[in-house]
Amino acid sequence: MIAALVVALALGAGDAPRAEAGSLSLAEVLEATRASFPALVGARADVDAAEGERLAAAGAFDPVWRTRATVTPLGGYPQARVDSVVEVPTALWGASFFGGYRLGTGKIQSYYGERETWSAGELRAGAVVPLVRNGPIDRRRATEARAALGQSLAGLGVAQQQLELTRQATFRYWEWVAAGRRREVARGLLELARQRDVQLGARAGAGDVAQFDRLDNARALVQREAFVVQAQRGVEQAALELSLFLRDATGAPVVPADERLPSMAEPVEGPAPVDAATVLARRPDVKRLQDQKQQAELELRFAQNQLLPALDLGVAVSKDLGAPQRPEAAALGPPELEFNAVLDVPLLYRAPLGRMQSARAALAKLDAQLRLARDRVAMELEDARSAHETARARITLARKEVQVALRLETGERTRFELGDGSLLFVNLREQASGEAQLREIDALLDAHRALASLRLALAIE
Repeated sequence: MIAALVVALALGAGDAPRAEAGSLSLAEVLEATRASFPALVGARADVDAAEGERLAAAGAFDPVWRTRATVTPLGGYPQARVDSVVEVPTALWGASFFGGYRLGTGKIQSYYGERETWSAGELRAGAVVPLVRNGPIDRRRATEARAALGQSLAGLGVAQQQLELTRQATFRYWEWVAAGRRREVARGLLELARQRDVQLGARAGAGDVAQFDRLDNARALVQREAFVVQAQRGVEQAALELSLFLRDATGAPVVPADERLPSMAEPVEGPAPVDAATVLARRPDVKRLQDQKQQAELELRFAQNQLLPALDLGVAVSKDLGAPQRPEAAALGPPELEFNAVLDVPLLYRAPLGRMQSARAALAKLDAQLRLARDRVAMELEDARSAHETARARITLARKEVQVALRLETGERTRFELGDGSLLFVNLREQASGEAQLREIDALLDAHRALASLRLALAIE
């Protein structure tokens, strides 16, 4: 039945593999989840993509080599020119450096004297430094910083996904264990009814009890058989849901066999209390919002800088090599040092003003989300602690109820066997004992769930 259900869920992908023999531990489930769960694999792919984005952003500082060659074979001024330059942008206050070589030979027009060089060409080098706009921050540095934060965001996404999946896998594991324990209770009640049916048959044949009592027991027998069938369905459903987290080396879901059901373990004590600042510092969801806020702050800084005028200072040194190609070119021989300044003032500032408005709106939104996240963390932490303590208290009370219910059941059964009781009361006592055991199982399950939620609230795997 389980295999058929898995086939249906997998749309004909084939029977689900069964887990190997031996009791299945929560650690095994969590290990498989972290290794092969599709959502986690996808989150890790986001990390690779973010690394690629950061590499692409760093590429804005890659050196660039440009070469231009011009040949004029016909005309009044036959000539040939080559101009080659390597430019290196840097993150040092937005400065860029260059070095190049050029050669101009042939008949150069007098009004284009800057094209002429000596016979071996000219070497030159220099730098351009933005003094105001693009000095403290420019698009290259802003994009690279955003990409670095994006890489951090992707890593935090993996951490958040892993924490949430740990909680979900823990829930599914203990739900499966609890379903198996409920089935044991149902089977125990059924076995009691079967044994009594045999006893009642013998006693009814001897005239010791009425046939009516045996008929009433037959009713209880059928009812408990239905209870077992229902409990079996619960185990199968829980096993299928657990298989989404329990996966083999290829990533295929593994439906755990009944033989791997462990006992319903006692939940451990919760983690030691920590202060709110420590919890907030290690919660991935809060840190993601903080990184996103830093990205918005970067955009705001860049937009504010773009409101300033551009004043770029350039310096260059050059030296011709070889010999003059004509007497008038002898003046090109000494090294030449040149300074220049470029002022650029836009008449309208709509682009940076629009970016500033957008960045400020994003910051306001992120500030509100951070406040909500901090409040939510405090609430989740308090709620998880309360749920954990309450569930542990319920376990103690449920066990006391089970002990009393079993004593009453035993006493009522003894009275009936001695002819001083009623089968109706025996069935009621057994039913009460079974319900008490189910409440104990529910309390244990809630305690394990609360512990998993508490670890998630504390950002502990």
